[in-house]
Amino acid sequence: MTVRKSEFEKLLGRVVSQGVARADSGLLREVAEKLWYGRSVPNLSKFPEPERREAGYLVDRLARVNVMAAARKQKVLAALTPYKPAAPDSQVRHRDALAVTWGAREDLTSRMAELLPYQTRTYEAERKAQAKKRRESLAQALSSGEKPHLSR
Repeated sequence: MTVRKSEFEKLLGRVVSQGVARADSGLLREVAEKLWYGRSVPNLSKFPEPERREAGYLVDRLARVNVMAAARKQKVLAALTPYKPAAPDSQVRHRDALAVTWGAREDLTSRMAELLPYQTRTYEAERKAQAKKRRESLAQALSSGEKPHLSR
């Protein structure tokens, strides 16, 4: 049986396949933003081993950034719990203890600084304002019978 992945899970899979320490900056940012500001909760059962460990670590690490509402963070972390290894991999050596716990091949430590600008309340407010403006523009276009111009 093939299990379909959500858009977020597909993006997460792309980061994992590139390696979290080497993934494209734009792709890493997109995954972080979708986790922090979106509604998706990844289903790690859709990832084969060892990709599941990498994906679990990445989501776990990003979810611990103080951007998400506490209830959402709890929901995301709870979804990861069944897939978290029972014991750390003694072969894995990283600066990030969470990467060791998950048995991840790479850690995200060196990449966190580039995600800092997207973790602020100001950035979140700008995102919400832009989304509201797009919704209003789309509603106006639809009500006037115009063909909507969909841009990001």
